[in-house]
Parts: sequence; structure tokens; C-alpha cells
Amino acid sequence: MESPSDFLARWHYAGLFGIILIEEAGVPLPVPGDLFIAAMGALAFQQRAAFLPTVAVVTTATVIGATALFLFSRHAGRPLLLKVMRRFGYTDAREARLEGWLDRHGALAVVVGRHVPGLRIVMTVVAGVLRLPHPTFVLGTLLAGMIWGTLYFGIGYGLAAGWRELAGRDLLDWALCAGGLVLVAVAAWFTWREYHRRRPPPGRPPSDPG
Repeated sequence: MESPSDFLARWHYAGLFGIILIEEAGVPLPVPGDLFIAAMGALAFQQRAAFLPTVAVVTTATVIGATALFLFSRHAGRPLLLKVMRRFGYTDAREARLEGWLDRHGALAVVVGRHVPGLRIVMTVVAGVLRLPHPTFVLGTLLAGMIWGTLYFGIGYGLAAGWRELAGRDLLDWALCAGGLVLVAVAAWFTWREYHRRRPPPGRPPSDPG
């Protein structure tokens, strides 16, 4: 088998997109997508890849693949949890914890849950089974994909550069881009939360500002 670096050197962004898409759709892979993102960061240190295209590819593939699994889970319902998700570490305790997160925090719960080891795929299935609103799921997955891509790209870049290079100009440029993406993600979250806070509950007419 090729290593993630060798695979990406051959297939580049298209290969990364395919790996993340397949994994997010619920297909188990022998090598986790995290390592492929980190390998892309290592290639970026060699000036064979770039930060923004990598994060864009990871985020797009994450949203598309996870949405497919989310919709399938919504259709299949709870039997999917009981018959299939055991292989991903599903337990009754994890379901209860995820259900509580989803009820209280919506999109933020998706972001947090997808970064807990062993819960990324489970979170998608549980969100579908519990019929989390589709726009809320997509927003949470979008933000999580941006953070995931940024984090592991940075890990791969840092390992390839060596810690002595961490004060270099290249990493500073990457860090500025990463900070910009984080700010965009935070702004999107607060905008979404404010929109839902101001929106009247179902069945109640909007209040007259006058």
C-alpha cells in the first residue's frame, strides 16, 4: 500500500477529496483521513500544496460526504445505530450524550462532537436519526471541516518543517490564514445563533417593532 504522502503526491487534491468524501460517507478506511490532511501539510512545506486549497477540499468533501450519511441515517432510523454503528464505537451512553448536546447546542454540538475521538462518524448518524434540522447540521459540519482541515494541515506542516522552523515566515503566513478562517467560523456561528434567538417560535407571529 502507498503511504498517504505517496498517494497524495500521485493524486494531489483530487485524491484528498476522494478519501475524505468516502470516509465521511461512513465507509471504514484502513488509514484515517487525519493522516492524509497532515500529509498534505507536509507537501505544502515542500511547496507542492497550499493551505487554502487544502482546507477548501477537506471542508467541501466533509460537507458532501457527511450530508449523504446524514440523509441516509435519517431515512434508515434507529436500526442503523443498533446494527451498524457498533463498529464505530457506538454505545448507549454515547448516544445519550450526543442527544443531549444536540438538544442544547445544535450546530455547536456538531462542531464539538466531530472533534471528539471516535465520535465523528457517530455524530453524523445520530444527528440524522434524531432528525436534527438539516441546515443546522450543514452549518456545524462546515465549521468543523474548516477546523479539522486547519488543525491537521498545521500538524503536518509543523512536523515536516521541524520545530526550528516554527518562527519562519512561511508558518506565519499559514497562521494568519488559519486565524482568518477561525474568525469566519466564529462569526458564522454567532450570526446563526442570533438569527435563531430572534426568530419567533413556530406558530407565534413576529412581534411588531412599532
